[in-house]
Amino acid sequence: MTLSLDERILLSLLKLDPQQADFHAISQETMLPQDVIQNNLRKLADDHLIQLKEGSVRISPTQRLDLTILAIKRGVDIERVCQVLGWQEFEDLVSLVLNANGFSTQKHFRFRNREKGFEIDVLGVKKPLVFLVECKRWTRSWQRSATMKIVEKQIERTEALINSFQELRGRLELDGWRNAWFLPLILTLSETPLKTYKKVPVIPIFYFQTFVSHEVNLSLDEITFYKVNDGR
Repeated sequence: MTLSLDERILLSLLKLDPQQADFHAISQETMLPQDVIQNNLRKLADDHLIQLKEGSVRISPTQRLDLTILAIKRGVDIERVCQVLGWQEFEDLVSLVLNANGFSTQKHFRFRNREKGFEIDVLGVKKPLVFLVECKRWTRSWQRSATMKIVEKQIERTEALINSFQELRGRLELDGWRNAWFLPLILTLSETPLKTYKKVPVIPIFYFQTFVSHEVNLSLDEITFYKVNDGR
């Protein structure tokens, strides 16, 4: 599929080193004239999506998240985005959204329960909530059954974490909490066949900020929270 001019520039900004990009590098990457590049970059700078200084481009982590979301919304193929967005960076973007909403985060939280090892991609904690996020780079080849299996695995991880709650509460930074509400969820780079399964949210990254800041409190009857009381 041929990319539009805007899509080519957005993809180039995501592909290039955010501390090294300039008009010339973007022109080479996109095969577009520098005057066209400059006009488009100024529009992005006016929208506070990038910073321009003497022909160089600077992109903060928050702006990179916004550029990623904008590229997906404008129709850049999700698999193209995946090629330039490293796995580690996807998890960093998730942490960034949670941190911006007052959550402390831990990535790759590993623990054991009943002699079996588990890992949570991103753990977000903000009293009384504990988010257990599984990051998936969904592609169009996915079927509903694949989403269902991923959700079931995340439910298993959540239940295992709850079973180990007392011994892990220090590592979870939950000391002093009387109760906690654990929420398993799946986060993807784009829309998936299912919005929820077994009342577990399956959320595209461009909707995550809205979900964390607003929707999570409005969806209590539609999503699964696991309540854990002190002294469980």
